[in-house]
This record gives sequence, C-alpha cells and structure tokens, in this order.
Amino acid sequence: MSLNSNAKVFSVAQFKSNLQIGILSSAATQPRGYSFVINKGGVWVDTTSFGSASINATGGGFNKMHVNQEINIASVTKAFTAIAVFQLIKTIGNGVTTKSKIGEWLPTYWNAKQVIKDITFEQLMTHSSGLTESNTSYDSLKATAARGLDNPAKPLDVYANINFALFRAMIPYMRDKAAATAKENAMLPGDVTGFENWLSQQYMDYMQVKVFTPIGLNNVTCSPAPNSAQAFSESNGVGLASATLNNWTNTCGGGGYFLSVMEMARVMAYLSNSYTLQDKDQRKLMDDNFMGWDNEDSPMTVAGQAYGKDGALWWDSNNSGVQDNGDAGLQTFVIKFPNAVELSLVINSIPGNYRSISNFVTNAYNNAWIKQ
Repeated sequence: MSLNSNAKVFSVAQFKSNLQIGILSSAATQPRGYSFVINKGGVWVDTTSFGSASINATGGGFNKMHVNQEINIASVTKAFTAIAVFQLIKTIGNGVTTKSKIGEWLPTYWNAKQVIKDITFEQLMTHSSGLTESNTSYDSLKATAARGLDNPAKPLDVYANINFALFRAMIPYMRDKAAATAKENAMLPGDVTGFENWLSQQYMDYMQVKVFTPIGLNNVTCSPAPNSAQAFSESNGVGLASATLNNWTNTCGGGGYFLSVMEMARVMAYLSNSYTLQDKDQRKLMDDNFMGWDNEDSPMTVAGQAYGKDGALWWDSNNSGVQDNGDAGLQTFVIKFPNAVELSLVINSIPGNYRSISNFVTNAYNNAWIKQ
C-alpha cells in the first residue's frame, strides 16, 4: 500500500512561528507585550511571551510579559459567563431552556418592561436581543430594563456588552431564586447599593465555585492585583500612553475578569476536552448556536469549524474622541480548533485601531498544516 504523498499534518511548531509572524506583521507598530499558549488535546504544548507587561513602579523600567501574567481578559469573560448560564439552565430544569424568557430571573426593583422580560437566554448569548447598550453599570442595566428595547427588530448579532452584563444580576436568581428574592425584599428600598454589591458577589461566587474551582483556579476575581498587566499605546511618535486597569466587580459579566493567558488556556482546555464544565449536549448547543462565541471570530478552517471569542479595551488617552496611535488599549482572544488545538492570546497595546486577531490566527492555523 502506498502512502498518500499529499497528506498533511498539523505542526504546532509551524503554528507558533506563524503566530509570531502574524502578530508582528498585523500592524505597522510592534506590540508593547504579548503572550500566548497553545493547547493540544487539552494539554499545553507551547508558549511564547514578548515585551513588557507593566511599568515598574519602584525601580523604573518595565516588568516583562509572561504566561502567568494576570490581565483583564475583557470580553473573553462572556464565553466563560456562558458556561455558568448553561450549567444553571440545566440545574433549574422544569422546562427551562436557552429559548426560555429571562423575566423570571430579573430583579423586581428594576421594573423591567415586558419586552425586556420576553428576551430569551439565547438572544442574550447571541447578541440578538434588541439591546445595544455598552455601559454595564447597575444604573445602566436598570435604566435599560425600564426603557425597553433599543432595536425592537432584534437583528442578529448586534454586539452589546449589556447582553452578558445582565447575567451578573440574573445568575444569583437562577442560582437560588428564593434566597435572592428574600435578600432583595430585606435590603430594598433602603440599601440599593448594598444589594447590588451582593448581586455582584453572588455572581462571582458562582463563577468561582462552579467554573473556576473545579478546574483548579482559585481566587479568581474581577479586581486587579498590584502586578496586573497595564495597557499601552504603541506609537513612539506621540509618547507612551499607559492605563492601569481598575476594579470591575460591579460592572463585570460581559467583561472584567483578571486571568493570566495560562489560566485562560486552562479554561479552554477543560471546556473543549472534558465534561467537567459542560456536558456533551451543552457543548454542542453552545457551539452550534455560537452562544458565547463570536461569529466573526469563529472561522471555517481547512480542518473544519472553529469557535472563538475576542476581547478589547480602549482608553481615550488624549481625549480625542476617536481611537488613534496615542491611545492605550489591549486585546484578548481564545479559540478552539477542530483538531483539539486551542489558542489563548493577549496583547496589551493597540496600534490606533485594533488588530484583526481572528484573521492572522486563522491564517497561522491554516498554514500550519504541512506535508508529512
């Protein structure tokens, strides 16, 4: 029997090299720092780190970027919040599915309009709810709930941070509706701030107990540590802009978790290669309907369908009102490919506009299949 001379195999080494080239050629400027982890079959197989993570506050200079460097993972948080939502829908049972309406799980004091109550879990997780708000504070959530839909036509995939930020308030009710209702009745109307703090802590407690602790990640929060990575600009011509990330506890859900790229890779490994976080049906439902994944970050590759999620943060460093080379920012990205390869990546600077991470990652993957 003759061998097929045209058969190709996936090369992790080639993928790594392609990624390095892709990152450095994705903009005219060089990133201040980046780091990525490649998994194969749920096990990390290669890593790369480059550049600076933060300014050294005591000795001057810069602290080096590394794979255990904590950073705000931005909207990659959405994919991880989706894990919790799928878990709780199964736990609730009683006919509740991703197509069920969310009204039963909204705080009563929001006085949400019926059109908000009629939004489904699936519509939130696919950004097809008709909501367009990007602000994720409790004041914004309450105002939006009382105002109604921004776009009643509910077009598909109109990205809005509020879709997943709502789960920060809903998960405590989904977890234990009687306890959350009792807490709301006991604390309101007198202590709105205290109750909203309680909601945030309940959301993060569920995420810790049911998403992070089962895979060996302890004390994961939405607040930065003293050594968390900063965000930078890239253009030397206008001076170095930097941004120190703040506490996202009361704005999280759609963003705001602080993890290292190695910890992101750990979540992806378990999500993709085990049933610790999701059962088989939940994984298929999440993937088939892109719930928690982004369509534009989930390419069809030479080996089949991939599923990805990006994140990005931007600081208007010079108050220009538009993104430019003087602004600090960061980008994050996770993706799982059909041959049990996963990538987790962070870049802690932006070259004016954001890099098209999905494009160069897809090209790096497709060009990593080489002849035997």
